Amino acid sequence: MVNDRRKRSMFNGLVAGLDNEYGSYKRYEPSSIGDIDLPSTSTSRSEATVALSNGVRMPLLGLGTTHSGGYYHDVVLHALRNSGYRMIDTARRYGVEAELGIAIRDCGVPREELFVSTKLWPTDYCGGVEAAFQKQAAKLNVDYLDSFLLHFPDVPEWLGNDKNAREETWRRMELLYEQGKCRSIGVSNFEIADMEEMEEYTSIFPHINQCEYQPLYDPTALREYCSDKKVLFTGYCPLAKGRALKNEIIQRIARKHGKTPAQICLRWSIENGVPVIPKSKDIERIDENARIFDFSLSHEDHKLITALNSPANKVLKHEDLTDKWNLPDGYKLAGRVYGVPTQPSIDAPIINKPESKYRIQALSSITNSPTLKHGAF
Repeated sequence: MVNDRRKRSMFNGLVAGLDNEYGSYKRYEPSSIGDIDLPSTSTSRSEATVALSNGVRMPLLGLGTTHSGGYYHDVVLHALRNSGYRMIDTARRYGVEAELGIAIRDCGVPREELFVSTKLWPTDYCGGVEAAFQKQAAKLNVDYLDSFLLHFPDVPEWLGNDKNAREETWRRMELLYEQGKCRSIGVSNFEIADMEEMEEYTSIFPHINQCEYQPLYDPTALREYCSDKKVLFTGYCPLAKGRALKNEIIQRIARKHGKTPAQICLRWSIENGVPVIPKSKDIERIDENARIFDFSLSHEDHKLITALNSPANKVLKHEDLTDKWNLPDGYKLAGRVYGVPTQPSIDAPIINKPESKYRIQALSSITNSPTLKHGAF
């Protein structure tokens, strides 16, 4: 306990030293979330948003970019230019941040209209946070992230005690947030026990928890916990890797509304206030996934879908993570990267604004300080 207090005191002292340069460090104060802007008759994807606890608004519809199935550059550009997508969800592990950075550069959508989210891979936890942020932001061709998430609660064994590693990692994430490098910070694949542990040491509680969420699997207890703690629960794998599309109940509801099963799944999610990030390599499917703002599900529809929920229907188990720590990023792409124009590789941060460049350099000097090197966290 004494050691914990000493660590916290040293951390607070470090942050206090940043006040003049980056602004004061404030403890998390819960505010309401779930302020959903979802006009039932609107076809404008960019207008459909939900509020995080800090007031930042996140689009309810985003573009998933997982490395399963390959990367199709023309599809990403079409989604941004023609289909109204404004949120891009990715991760270091997917291996396509540099390609997405080219799309962000070339799509013609102003940066402030985009919501760019990526994730920190566990091998970059602890002392690797700041360098990983710089490299990932540079690849994405942005000087700030709209959200930056811890990809998993799991910690590689060489980083030592799991809880201590998660605490140090999160405190470094808090610094990035306070320095204005991330508009929100959060976690992914965290269960209730993982979140409860974070209550012991966070100054800023996660704004987001991204987990699997689809009509056949709804982790209601986790969603209720997140709601109580003012954490926005967001979903991935919204179609259950195609399994939900074959469900007879969902197909029946789709016929009733004159929609596709995929559109029913996505509409169900956003009506529950859960942002979705479907992925497709097909332009027609990209457009189809975006046409979910011109109809509503009935109370009876929701009851029928709720009855489908079962823990046995969870698609992704994450049981073999420790065997994948050092696999190359994007290993599932298997060379399937199409349509990307030639651009010099990015090995070092490329920052557009002089102020941001200075702040990233300052952050680098902080991470090399004796305070951090000698166990401030």
